[in-house]
Amino acid sequence: MLPRVSRSCLIALVLALSIGSAGCNVIRIQLNTPLTQDDVAFIEPGKTVLTEVIAKLGVPDSITESYLGVVATYRFLDMKYSRVNFGWLVKPWSPVDPDLIISRTGFGVDAFELYCDANWVVTHQSFLRQLSGTQFNPYPF
Repeated sequence: MLPRVSRSCLIALVLALSIGSAGCNVIRIQLNTPLTQDDVAFIEPGKTVLTEVIAKLGVPDSITESYLGVVATYRFLDMKYSRVNFGWLVKPWSPVDPDLIISRTGFGVDAFELYCDANWVVTHQSFLRQLSGTQFNPYPF
């Protein structure tokens, strides 16, 4: 059995953590199916034809002409969005509804590009990863 003081401290700690975390949000967002190196391992530059890639990965988001042939692009996004609203803690005592938000998104669409020659044979492939900007974006500042 815990002493009375330790039990009170434990209850206060649990209460403070639960109130503090009530203003937190964590969301995961996916756009299209994220591609990995394993998903595209079957592609052999100089041998694989674009129709084989389409049969396994689906239709690309865009096909653009280039001076060497065409570029097929698959876009995808796998993002976690987290946000803490410290203004929520003072809401019961404040006459206004303050929003003191710190959020992190890392928003940027990744892409997988295939370069094909005039005969639709894949010559090059690459992943394009978007770097996220600032780590934390305080709002409304």
